[in-house]
Amino acid sequence: MTTATRVEVLDPTIAPIPASAVRASRPDTLDGATVGLLANGKPNADELLELVYEVLADRYEFKEVVARNKGNASRPCPRDLLEEMAAQCDLVITSTGD
Repeated sequence: MTTATRVEVLDPTIAPIPASAVRASRPDTLDGATVGLLANGKPNADELLELVYEVLADRYEFKEVVARNKGNASRPCPRDLLEEMAAQCDLVITSTGD
C-alpha cells in the first residue's frame, strides 16, 4: 500500500517595491550637511555607523555629525530622541548591529 503525500512549496520572495512608492527626498549633495548616526543598541551598531561615516567623510565635507544610540534594539526609538535628531540633522543613517 502506498500513501501519496502532497508537498506544498511556498515562495518566500516578495514583490518589489513599486516605483510609485513614496520615499523621502534625497539631497543633491551631503556637503555642508549635518549627518545623524543612530545606532539601534545592538553590539557593533555604533562601529558599523562609524565605518559608514568614514567612507562618506572621504567624499563629503560635513557641517556636523550627531551620533546617538537608542539603547534598546527591541523597543522603538524614544520620541524625544527622534525629535532631537529631526531638529538637528539634515539626514539620519541608522544601523543594526550584531
